[in-house]
Amino acid sequence: MFLPFRAARLGGPFALMIVAAVLAGAAIPAYASLDYRQALAIALERDPESAAGRLEAEALRADAIAEGQWADPMLKLGVANLPTDSFAFDEQPMTQKLVGISQQLPRGDSAQLRGERGRLRAEATLAEVAERQLQLTLAVSEAFLQLAAQIEGRDLLRENRSWLAQLVDYDRTRLATGEVPSQQLLQSQLALARLDDRIRALEGEIDRSRGELSRWLGEAAWQPLDTSLPGWADTRSWLQAQPLPLPMESVAGHPALAAAGALVEAQGRSVALAEEAYKPQWRLEFSYGQRQPTPMSDGADFASALVSVDLPLFRKNRQDQRLAAARARESAGILQRQNRLQQLHGGLNSAAASADSLRARRQLYRQQLLPNAEAAATAALQGYASNTAELDGVIALRMQAIETQIAALQLDYDYYRALARVRYYLAGTVPASGK
Repeated sequence: MFLPFRAARLGGPFALMIVAAVLAGAAIPAYASLDYRQALAIALERDPESAAGRLEAEALRADAIAEGQWADPMLKLGVANLPTDSFAFDEQPMTQKLVGISQQLPRGDSAQLRGERGRLRAEATLAEVAERQLQLTLAVSEAFLQLAAQIEGRDLLRENRSWLAQLVDYDRTRLATGEVPSQQLLQSQLALARLDDRIRALEGEIDRSRGELSRWLGEAAWQPLDTSLPGWADTRSWLQAQPLPLPMESVAGHPALAAAGALVEAQGRSVALAEEAYKPQWRLEFSYGQRQPTPMSDGADFASALVSVDLPLFRKNRQDQRLAAARARESAGILQRQNRLQQLHGGLNSAAASADSLRARRQLYRQQLLPNAEAAATAALQGYASNTAELDGVIALRMQAIETQIAALQLDYDYYRALARVRYYLAGTVPASGK
């Protein structure tokens, strides 16, 4: 599913509530069986990195507002020309009590550009949060599907174990009547023991997979699992309708590109800021001086207005270098965005090709390999019952049928893992042209 990177604004108290909720851990409900959608919802709710990213975006947005403001005015209070021999205010005509105010103006449009740059960086951070959620969705999808495949494989082996157990009992009965040698009973017992060992090994893999999944789900990873495959009919039908290679426009909506684009725009504002440095910066000042009458003066007050400006005359080693650096960073950002686009496009085509190959193999297994393997195992068992086939051949063909079933099962889940990767590159949504 697509996770938009534009989120609601977070105030200070709300930010603290988010942190507290993530650190405390969301309450995980107990399910009769945990399905894919429930697992994904838990993982997204518990993810601290996404919450941290949203708070960082809020911080950048607040900084952007502050960066876009003028400097605070300066208030000046003082005494001028006070005689040091008497410290009297009415002795010298130039003695004044001064009060003044000054305001430094931003250089050109620098304040506005700084604010825009901060807002673009906040947008880039929110887009990175959306990409993080897509990455999390992919990781949970692959881990969940792998665990589901292991559980289904174990259950399949358990079902076939009952057949081997019946074969052992059958051979034990025939051995008692002298119909078969003891070697045949040992063969069937050995096959059953090997199958038991494989079941135990698979149970160990299931526990390890649950441990990995608990990174995102916590204790919910140890609950009973609903191993049903996701639907994703839109993705499957879109893939079947698209010839390879898929067009680059297919990944245009990925939040990783939105993040890279926002950073390029922010760097463009840095270039504009560097260009503003060539403009003079103005400072306005107004002061009022109060005087007292003296024997030499009537004590009229003084008012002063000043304008000061810096002159960026020596540009070679300051403004020129900063502008060159800003332009280089902007060019680097553009190339990085192009590189990310190529990575996403290549990844999409790789995942789509993998899904297409797995879909064809699934069809082959369903139409030919599974029916043929089961037919061969059944025929061998019938021949063994009528004393026209050897036990080792019966066991070998049955194990081959079991392996074929497990391979077909693994193909099903591998196909949906490939679809999960396709959905990551498509940002969870099928392009409109593919509907």
